[in-house]
Amino acid sequence: MPPTRRPRPEPTPGPTGAPDLVTQPIATRGPNHRGRAAAAVIGSGVLFGTSGTASVLLHTGASPMAIAAVRLIVGSIGLVVLAVRQRELGHLVALWRRGTTWLMGVAAAAYMGTFFLAVGAGGVAIASLVSISLGPLFSALIARALGRPWPGRVWLVATILAVGGVALLGWPADAGSSTGAAGAATAPGSDRLLGAIFATVSSASYSLYAVLGSKLTREEHHATDALAAAFAIGSVLLLPFLVMDASWLASPQGIGLALWTGLVTTTTSYALFGYGFTHLAPGIVATLVLSEPVVATLLGVGVLGEPMPMRGWIGCAAIAVGLALVARNEARGAGQEGAGRAPAP
Repeated sequence: MPPTRRPRPEPTPGPTGAPDLVTQPIATRGPNHRGRAAAAVIGSGVLFGTSGTASVLLHTGASPMAIAAVRLIVGSIGLVVLAVRQRELGHLVALWRRGTTWLMGVAAAAYMGTFFLAVGAGGVAIASLVSISLGPLFSALIARALGRPWPGRVWLVATILAVGGVALLGWPADAGSSTGAAGAATAPGSDRLLGAIFATVSSASYSLYAVLGSKLTREEHHATDALAAAFAIGSVLLLPFLVMDASWLASPQGIGLALWTGLVTTTTSYALFGYGFTHLAPGIVATLVLSEPVVATLLGVGVLGEPMPMRGWIGCAAIAVGLALVARNEARGAGQEGAGRAPAP
């Protein structure tokens, strides 16, 4: 049987003595946390943005799908450990009995799988440009279909700025060439179209699991529990890809890559991400996480020595302005509908 509801406790202190805002029950969280939630989502995007550089520096020769599989497997183990340490295992078992959780897990696996298919078919630039840019729109549309309101005019202006910045940052300098703005290979003709289609499916899948996760938190499930339960399902779905290509895990680089992408860019970043969608509307979360391409670009230039044209820097600035607008709006509590607040009757 599902675990019985406990009385709503007071906020519990975290390891530093401050309230534990990531794992605190939803009912004890007030609107004052919206600014912190916006900062948490931006922080999760910063961690997401390190995964590409890590895979280059810790070159293993593994297939992209195998890296995606080990990232989700290790990351889901980390989230399950967090969830079990903070609450009873029965909470996860109850979530695994929910059809919403299974759909969220399938969406998480589809998001990672189709993204790497997009990279293989159309190249890094097209895959990243399409999947990242469509995220805020898909999230807002799916949330609206489930009865949530639009995030508001500030979100719309900020999203236009941020998506335009992503376009400047990622679109190839010469559409007829085979090299993107940062030296990333792109594919010509129909391959680029196929890559764009895969990237569109990836973006929709990402948006679906984010909106479903927001739905579960509004039903007073902890964000960490919801993500742990769903990612465990997704990791099982991707496990065959790791079984077919697991020899690279025996090397120090393979172990380092698995730990970094799993525990840092998945467990830690999604703990922050989960706190964000507990308090913020899905469309706002999807806009704030556009900090990822900025960090990925800065690391590519500063650490990997990739070239950056002037329009790329303009794109980074546009994204930063868009994120600042949304974060400032949320910190002031201007939005009336947070993801952690039930819609008005």
